[in-house]
Amino acid sequence: MSSGALNKTDSAAYDILLVAGNSEGFRLRQHSSTRISETETPFHPKRTVFSSIPSALLWSGNCHLHSMLSQTVPRLRRSPVTVEWITRTGDIRTLAPDWRPLQSTVKNRTVFSSFDLLAAWYENYAGDYGGEPLIGLARGGGRLFGVASLVVRSGCLGKIPLTRVEFATHGAFLDSLAGETKFDLICLNGIEQGTPQFQAIEESAKRDRLAIEMTNHPIAIVDLSNGYNSYCQAMSRNFRRTLKRQEQRVSEAGEPALDGVRLNSGIDRLESSIERLYAITEASYKLKGQRLRDDHRGYLGDLARNFAALGMLHLSTLSIGGRDAAVVMGLVERGCYYDVTLAYVEEFAALSPGAYLMQQVLRDLAERGVHTLVSHGAHDYKLRWSTSFVPNLAAFAMPRGKTIWIIVGY
Repeated sequence: MSSGALNKTDSAAYDILLVAGNSEGFRLRQHSSTRISETETPFHPKRTVFSSIPSALLWSGNCHLHSMLSQTVPRLRRSPVTVEWITRTGDIRTLAPDWRPLQSTVKNRTVFSSFDLLAAWYENYAGDYGGEPLIGLARGGGRLFGVASLVVRSGCLGKIPLTRVEFATHGAFLDSLAGETKFDLICLNGIEQGTPQFQAIEESAKRDRLAIEMTNHPIAIVDLSNGYNSYCQAMSRNFRRTLKRQEQRVSEAGEPALDGVRLNSGIDRLESSIERLYAITEASYKLKGQRLRDDHRGYLGDLARNFAALGMLHLSTLSIGGRDAAVVMGLVERGCYYDVTLAYVEEFAALSPGAYLMQQVLRDLAERGVHTLVSHGAHDYKLRWSTSFVPNLAAFAMPRGKTIWIIVGY
C-alpha cells in the first residue's frame, strides 16, 4: 500500500474466505432480524453494492468437495447444511469461538481471512464508509465449516446503478446469493482456474445462468527461503549497487536507527510505535500534515494490538538523525509476511526512506525464519526489490443477457 490515507480497497488484500462445504443443499435459516431469512432480503435491487473486505472464503482442504467433506465433517452426509447471514456489527465478536478454531484448520488461506483482522475491519469501517456487514456462516453436522465475509454498500458506478458482490469464493455462497439477492456483478478474488474452488464456482454459475470472465491483478513476492544474502545475490548487479548507494546517502544525512515491534520483541513499545505510525502517515505526501481519519486510526491501531498479542505483528520505524522518516507495518503468519501499510515523511523523499526501510525489514524477517513476503499490488516500484510478480486472478460473474459497461481503477 502506498503511504498516506488508507483506501477502501487497499485494506482488502490477497485472500478470500474460509470454507469446508459442498455446493449443494444450502438453504437460508430464518432467524431474528439480524439475519436474512428465506423470504426477506433487505437489499434494494438497484442500489445495493456488495464490496470486498479482506476475506471471503476459508477453505479447509485441497481435495474435491465430497471426499473432503467425508474426511473432515462426516456428519454432513446425513445432516442439513445451512447458510445464515449476519448483518449486525455487534454480532461479530460472538463468532470468535467458532471462527478461530476453523481458521486454524484451513490450509489455503492468508492472514487476511483471520478473525482478528476482519473483526478490526468491521468494527472500524462498517457503516457509512465501508458498508454494512454481510457475513455468511455455513454450518452442518453441529459445527461451523464456512465463513463468507462481505459488506453491503449503496451506490452507483457513474450513472449506472450497480449491485456488486465481491469475495464470495465458494459455490454454496454463490448459490445462496444468486437465489436470494438481485445483483449485477459478483467479484471473486483469489480464484485459481483448475482448483476445486473454481470448479465449485463454475458449476454454481452454470446452475444460476451466470457468465464468468477472468482478470489478473498480480501481487509482488520476495523469496527469502535461502536467507537475505541469497536473495540479494539472486537480484541484479544494478540492484546491489543501488543498495550500497542508498545506504551511503542515508548515512550521510544522519545516523539511521530502526525501532518498533517485531513479532515477540519490542512489545513494551507497542503504543508508542502506533503513535509514530500515525504521525509518519500524516507527514506523508498524501496527507500533508492533515490528521489521519479516526476510522483509519482505529483500524490500524486495533490491527496492531490484536496481532501484537498473538506475536504476529511486525511494525518497523526508521529514524534518520533522530527524526522519524518511514514506517512499514505487516503481519506474519505461517512463515509469510503480508504488508499492510507503508509511509514515509515527505521531507525525506529524496533519500527513498521507504525503500531503505523495506530492505531492513527483509533482512530482519529472514533472520526470524520468514520465507516469503507478499505485497499487494503490482506497482512499478516493487519491480526494484521483488523476486517475482505472481498471478492473483479475479472472477467476474454476471447474469447472462445483461450488458454492463464497467471501468475499474486500481
